[in-house]
Amino acid sequence: MNFLFFSPDIIKVNPFFAISLALADRIQNFFAKEQLNELLINVGFKIISVILVCVIMSVIRRLGKNMLKKAFAVNVERIQKVTGGTERRKETFESLSLNIWRYTVNIVLILWLVSIFIPLQNLLIASSAFFVVIGFAAKSMLDDITMGFFIIFEDLFSVGDFVEIDGNTGTVTEIGLRSVKIRVLTGEIVIIPNGNIGKVINHSVSNGQAVLDISIAYEADIDQAILVLEGVAQDAFDKYETILQLPQILGVQELADSAIVIRMIAEVSPLQQWHIQRELRRLIKKSFDQHNIEIPYSKMVIYQKNEGGAQ
Repeated sequence: MNFLFFSPDIIKVNPFFAISLALADRIQNFFAKEQLNELLINVGFKIISVILVCVIMSVIRRLGKNMLKKAFAVNVERIQKVTGGTERRKETFESLSLNIWRYTVNIVLILWLVSIFIPLQNLLIASSAFFVVIGFAAKSMLDDITMGFFIIFEDLFSVGDFVEIDGNTGTVTEIGLRSVKIRVLTGEIVIIPNGNIGKVINHSVSNGQAVLDISIAYEADIDQAILVLEGVAQDAFDKYETILQLPQILGVQELADSAIVIRMIAEVSPLQQWHIQRELRRLIKKSFDQHNIEIPYSKMVIYQKNEGGAQ
């Protein structure tokens, strides 16, 4: 079909008609058989390339992940010597290695996919400018990564440690380049950016101290109460292997408004202080009941004045 058989006079009279003819001619050329075939071939090639790249990188990511896990599982003794000789350090480095591998695979995948649609030389020029902009804009990300390396190599805490970070108390489940994941006591996962980590309390790196303040009534015999507590301390030390040393009765800690407070401390294995505190309180209550030592509780005393009567 040819739109050029119209006379030049008609085209001069109606410019819109001329534009319509030009547009129709372009549409005709676009749908020419050779150009249409070339377009379909290019689009099909790029779609197939994208699918192949995704499949290849998925296989590589899975193979690398399995190899890292097998390396840490097989060479446990060697890795523990390199990382400090502890299981917790080995788990931390394994988590970090998997995190770095995941970041690397994802970055390569994105660059490879973009290179399918953009020439490599243009991509390199654009990525250079892009990384310069990112370097200025992503200061927080760089702070997170830097702090992540400090956490790992200074051994502030490791995977499996029970820690308290800025009011969040729980077990560390993962340490990454940018964030730390903590499972709190209620089961939720709290994600804390590494750059925001301030005060850290690690309960897993040293023995714990079970500290108890026991209140007795002012009417009770202090010396008898201390003897009873010493007996409880000996019984608990014989019963629980997690108590490393015989609990000590430090004496009167405070003369409170309605009670005398006696302090007891016990050195225990890491993370066992809360369990031992609960067990000691149970044993103390039973012993106090047997020896008639009163544990004070809130009381109300009412005085009534009779007026105008003989009674």
